[in-house]
Amino acid sequence: MYHFQNQEFGFREEILSRPYYKTDPITGGGPAQYISAEHKLSEPWKEQSHNVKLVGHSDLNGWGDAFQIQVSKGICYVAASGVNGHDGLTILDVSDPSKPTILNQISDSPGARTHKVLKINDDIMITNSELRPNLREKYPELKGGMKVFDISDPINPKFLRYVETDGMGIHRPIYDRDRKLMYSSGYRDGFDKKILLIHDMKDPANPEFIGQGWVEGQKNDESYTWDNSIVQNEAWCHEGNPWGNYVTAGWWDGGIVLFDCTNPSKPEFKWRHNPHETHGWAGCYHSFLVPKGSEFGIVTQETVTVNCEHPPAFITFYDLRNKDIPLPVSTYMPFETDPYDMRPIDTKWSKTGSRHGAHNIWLDMKKDDLIYIAWFNAGLRIIDWSNPFSPKEVGYYIPPGNKERFCPQSNDVYVDRETGLIYMSDRWGLGLHILEYTGK
Repeated sequence: MYHFQNQEFGFREEILSRPYYKTDPITGGGPAQYISAEHKLSEPWKEQSHNVKLVGHSDLNGWGDAFQIQVSKGICYVAASGVNGHDGLTILDVSDPSKPTILNQISDSPGARTHKVLKINDDIMITNSELRPNLREKYPELKGGMKVFDISDPINPKFLRYVETDGMGIHRPIYDRDRKLMYSSGYRDGFDKKILLIHDMKDPANPEFIGQGWVEGQKNDESYTWDNSIVQNEAWCHEGNPWGNYVTAGWWDGGIVLFDCTNPSKPEFKWRHNPHETHGWAGCYHSFLVPKGSEFGIVTQETVTVNCEHPPAFITFYDLRNKDIPLPVSTYMPFETDPYDMRPIDTKWSKTGSRHGAHNIWLDMKKDDLIYIAWFNAGLRIIDWSNPFSPKEVGYYIPPGNKERFCPQSNDVYVDRETGLIYMSDRWGLGLHILEYTGK
């Protein structure tokens, strides 16, 4: 507990205890959750930017919510999750980024979330198929897993095969180019919630399941190794990222996890770290990334509530020079945050009937790259982390709202190394924004 006695810096004179956490907040990405939420907005937000300019925009022909993005050689793939009525993939020509042109849209069954897309190489692309629990009876023919496409003709992907997994399918596939392995979050019979799945991609058209990793307590005959009064059985893998022979993983309310995958068929659990368990509220750990060449980790959480009913998600930087002992060294929030309730002091961000907080980060980054992260209603945030002990924001872009969606819900981000351009999708249907960082 802390006692702030000085009013000079705006802190309240009171003893700080656990941050307030509403036990039954409004969650999720669907329209019902947002429509039912109170907000203080009377008109659409205007565009806001610093060191970032808008190059081009596409409304994706109304296909939202838009999620994962892949860009290569003037072609952009954007996966949609169906909140606005479309499940599937939009393919755009972005050779002239100021005029992105839709070339093709491929629909999928509304019974499955096809919101993740992963380009393995110039010939093979993977999309997920994560079943919607409330629609399983309506679409009994659907199986959870992933779809494999031949994209040698990038405009007209050719479906090759369905790779079935147990349960409801995979969530977020990540490709390890160095080891030709794919890590995803998915279900396996005999386990509770999602675990780490490993597929051999030496023949990328035929992914071969070879290994799995989990936290003790997820297997049916195991006891919880976490405080279930806080985690509430929500310790599960969100995504796994390569770090040499290791895999780093965000484990949702379970914290962050490290596996030694020297033998990818038998991942060795090393540790789980979750400071939130000691503070009485869950953390929704999304991504745990160690950029290539670095010994510092970037950990993002996901805000899952509107109006900051859950303390907002942020970025934490970890010193991993000792792989056995993760050491948090700094955090990043774009706006001044109340030290007691952990919400932005300016209610512009927390009372808009929308999400505010971290979400997807550009994963394909190296040690010396800037961080690009989608921050829901705060748009794109660009962070210089050359000193992980003192990260600094160097640019941002907040898309304008419209008459249907007063503010954005910036969802995912991808940086095209060929052009340096930034691609950002919106969860609410505001489309795809193509951006350029103009700072030094």
